[in-house]
Amino acid sequence: MGNDIARQFAHLPAPEAAAAIARHIENFWTPSMRRTLESLVAEGEDDLDPLLVDAAGRLAMEIPGAS
Repeated sequence: MGNDIARQFAHLPAPEAAAAIARHIENFWTPSMRRTLESLVAEGEDDLDPLLVDAAGRLAMEIPGAS
């Protein structure tokens, strides 16, 4: 699902797209969905869109340790 969201924002410059994806995740994803994304990023999942990985990093920086 995250890659689908990333594709929706791919028309924006990368920093804006990543910020928009992060906002979407923050507003609409459940904590368990966010934890799953965090795990996939931490494992280095190859199939994740780079914009999604950037967005996950932005979320992690906002509230360290929170999900």
